[in-house]
Order: sequence, then structure tokens, then C-alpha cells
Amino acid sequence: MDPYSSDGHDGIVENGEILNDETLEVLGKMALAHAKAGADIIAPSDMMDGRIGYLRNLLDENGFTNVSLMSYTAKYASAFYGPFRDALGSAPKKGE
Repeated sequence: MDPYSSDGHDGIVENGEILNDETLEVLGKMALAHAKAGADIIAPSDMMDGRIGYLRNLLDENGFTNVSLMSYTAKYASAFYGPFRDALGSAPKKGE
């Protein structure tokens, strides 16, 4: 969700605060859309409280038990992360 946030964070932001719980539903819809489209791996770009567990449960409950979740650390450590942020102009302004 960070490309759509002026703060560069993956979540719904209200008055400068990330609303983690409210964001879960949106991320869940995105993960299910990807799984339904045939994705083998869902790679969320953040690791805020409860998000991976929420997505895993949601995928499993909807029959996508073989869709993997890729660790944020694996993506962050890759050579793709920096150019991704630069291309989107979405580096977090605070709270990195």
C-alpha cells in the first residue's frame, strides 16, 4: 500500500498514525486477489503486528494452503528493494 501513501508506509494512516487493525482487511483482500489470480507467493512489503498470521489464516480459510508468504527480510536484503523505493518515491518519512 505504500505507493498510495504520502507517508510511504504500508497501511491506512490517519493523523500520522498507522491504523494496523484497519489495514488488515485491505491487505487480506489484496492477498486473496493475488492468490485467486494464480500467485504462488504473496510477498507483503511490511511486517507490522499480526499481518503475516492474519494473511496466512485468511489464505488457508479460502483454500490457498499452498500459496507461500515470502519473508520481508528476504526481500529487504535483495538488490530490488532500493530501486523499488526510489522508483515509487515512497521512502517512509518517519518511523522506518
